[in-house]
Amino acid sequence: MIGSLVLGCSTLVGRLCGQTVSLPRLELALQAWVETLLPSDEGSLGAGRLNVHLDVIELASENKQYQQLLEIGIRWADTEARKLGVEGFAELSPEQAEGLVSLAESMGLQSMPGLFFYHTLKDAKRVYYARKGSWGGVGFPHAPQPLGYMDYTEAPK
Repeated sequence: MIGSLVLGCSTLVGRLCGQTVSLPRLELALQAWVETLLPSDEGSLGAGRLNVHLDVIELASENKQYQQLLEIGIRWADTEARKLGVEGFAELSPEQAEGLVSLAESMGLQSMPGLFFYHTLKDAKRVYYARKGSWGGVGFPHAPQPLGYMDYTEAPK
């Protein structure tokens, strides 16, 4: 599914934004993207601050189609950000970034931005919740899984 959509979108997006995204640009924009997906709060660091984007890039390095999806997704996000008057996605305000992420989500899995949203969220969550820096917001002294909520049979406190 990723492959056919990526190949179908790559020509159009490539013409709009250029053929490649430099690794530093990809890292910067993807860091902002995952921080928007899983933001910092008073109890835990966000995915961007925990460098989850580097693991997502590493996962993509094992799958050429996923690499292409990341590049096309970042080019799309940067293009949309330029319409808002900034150089790229990483320069957006948190509110503007949330708006673009919501737009990508609303487009659904039949669109490249929707597919980009889905895969980056899925992989960012998997990496993020394995990191100790995320556990404070969950309220556990350990990873949320596999132990989970050990008191699930008790009434909420």
